[in-house]
This record gives sequence, C-alpha cells and structure tokens, in this order.
Amino acid sequence: MPNINNLLIDTSEMPTLETVRKFKVNGEVGAEFVMHIIENGTNKYYNFSTKTFPTGHSGKDSDLRVKMSGEIYRGEIVFPAGAATYTIQLIVLPGTEIIGNKYVISKSITQQSADAEITFTAVTANTDNYVTFPTKTSSGPLNGSGKFDFDWNVTNASSDAGGYGLRLTGNYQEIGEKYWYFTTTETVNGAVSPSDVNGGLKVIVDDLTDIGVNSFVSAVSGGDSLNGTPYVLAIDVETKTLTLNLAQTFTDGVTLTFKARGSQAISNAIGSTITFSQYPKVTTTRVSKTVRAGGSGTTVNLNGTYGIGGGDFVSISGVGIDNSASNKVTSISASSGAGSMVVENSQTLTAGTVIYFNDIYQVINFAGSIKIKNYPSVDKTIYLDLDQLITVGISGL
Repeated sequence: MPNINNLLIDTSEMPTLETVRKFKVNGEVGAEFVMHIIENGTNKYYNFSTKTFPTGHSGKDSDLRVKMSGEIYRGEIVFPAGAATYTIQLIVLPGTEIIGNKYVISKSITQQSADAEITFTAVTANTDNYVTFPTKTSSGPLNGSGKFDFDWNVTNASSDAGGYGLRLTGNYQEIGEKYWYFTTTETVNGAVSPSDVNGGLKVIVDDLTDIGVNSFVSAVSGGDSLNGTPYVLAIDVETKTLTLNLAQTFTDGVTLTFKARGSQAISNAIGSTITFSQYPKVTTTRVSKTVRAGGSGTTVNLNGTYGIGGGDFVSISGVGIDNSASNKVTSISASSGAGSMVVENSQTLTAGTVIYFNDIYQVINFAGSIKIKNYPSVDKTIYLDLDQLITVGISGL
C-alpha cells in the first residue's frame, strides 16, 4: 500500500495582503489523495482552477485530486487580501495511508486583520522634569519593510518642581542603538533558587511571547530582588524555560520585567529588525535669562528661572559677569517670572543684564532615521531611554 509521508506548507501568520503559499506533498508513487481548503466560519472553498474562494463547494474544482507519479507533488495556494483563518485538509483515498496518521492531515493558517504599527517614543523615570514626549509611528504588512525620519524636541517642564533644565550625559553625539529598547512582562511559574537543581539559573515562565535571547530582567515584583543584571542566554520553547547568566531567587508567581536593548536583542524578542541611525543629529538651544534687579553678591535675581539648574554643574557668561574665580550655579529659587540663583563668585550686575547658561538646556532636539524590516503581527512600542542620555537639573537647595 503506497504512503503519503507529509504535507509541507508555511503555516506562519500571513499579512493582510494577498499571499501565495507553496506546498509540497511527499509520498510514494501511486499514492492518491484529495485536498481542499476552506475559509473557517464560512462556506467558502478554494477553487483550484480560478484560484479564488467562492461561496459553496464547486465540485471537482474545489477538490484537488492527485495520484502521485513521483515522490513529490508541488502546488500553490493564493490567499486573498483580508483577515481570515483557513484550514487545509489532505485526505488519502482508499488504498493509500498516511504514515503515523492513517487518513487525514490538517493544517491551519491565519491571516492578520490589519497592518501592525510600531510606535517609537522617548521614556524617562523623571516624568516631572519633562513635558509630553513626541512619538513616531510606522505601520506595514507582516514581514514588510519601511523607513522614516524622526525630529523630536525633548523639552524641560515649565514648573517649580521640575524646571531645572536638562544636561546631556557623556558624548551625546554617539546615540546609537543601545539607547533604544523594547520591554515586556511575564509571570514566573515555579520558585527559583541558587539551591535548586539548576542552581537558580533556569526560570520557567507562563508565556514566552516577546522574550528573546539577550533580553535581560530589569525588575521583579513583590519582595524579590535581582542579583545583578540577569540576561537570557537560551530559551527552551517546549518547556518555556529561560536560562539566565546569573543565579536568581524568585518566588512562584512574581512578575519579571524584561528589556531588549539594541537592534539584535529587539529582533530576538519581537522578530522585527530595526536599524537606528548610528549618529543622529543632536541640536541644543542656549538658555539665557535677564537680571531682574540690580545688586551685588552671590545671589542674582532673575526674570524667571525655568531651564537652569544648581548643584555647581552650570557655568555662566555675559557682559559684566565676573568669572575670575570658579563661578558655577550653586542653587536655584524657582519661579516662572521671578526667582533667583546663587553662584559661587560674587557679582555686581545691573537690571536687564543678559546671562547665558552653558551646558544646560530647556529644549534638546534629536533627529535621525529608522529602518524596519519584518513588521510584527501585532502593535509594538520601542522606547528611547532618555535617562541614559540626559541628566535632569536640580535646584541645589
């Protein structure tokens, strides 16, 4: 009795666009089978002659009947645009068997309902120091590609609580992929300890979605704490087990927060290859204030203080400024239209004098380009980590 070995077809999710999927049947000469494809939840059958899905069964055109003359039979199926789930069935005819399955092979393929969207936005733990962040979105078909430019103004808050300016950290011209990340959370399924059989290096989670090799655990809920920064070294998909590089102690049921930082880690997590421009353009605008009332000493009254900070980080310049000795801004008494600053070196200034502040800004502009290859099947968000790039100013009081 001749056998059918298998039916091979790509069953990964299809984009919403018309998609062609090739299939291959492996078997023995003389094996006979019939194949049909139906759109689930409807009475639409694939017509192998017209390559469409009309309503109702169209007799022989809806059933592909094959007697194999070789060991491989090849064909293709044209799936129309739109959201749907399809079932492909291969049924052997009398006198033929399927190895390990006897009579029927069934496969299911889903087509996404709409193009997925990736949102890119800035993020910070210091929310009181910023106004609302700009965002950029890009959408495309599953496995499609795209490119766009971004031009973002990151602006210091205009408030007494957080309006102490923004300072760029380190060499701000080297804003590469390491400052972008994707994040997700997942629940631990079973306690983990350095004393267990795996030495605290293996963690079982409820779901592996959006977790990839090179993702790291950035936080843990409850009373648990992290030992260093544990990275995911390997993933066992069958058992949903993560192998970490550092032993951990986790209670069953706690929530782990994962971050995938940089292009490769993000790709491992969500399947999309995202390329960030290596040297995006950074533009700053110099901050200046005017003296509100003339006088001498280390306290200088200003017509507003927002955008400048204390703590002996910021230097000043301008006509009549005495910088003969160290002259950093020590502290700020904040106000939108008044306020004052204390500097290190005593000054004698008249009302209306313009003072320029160095290395602190109210607005920092980031501009660059992003390329996307392989859009995901569902919406995702990628973050620019401002806390790695910007140090927020302080009052110094």
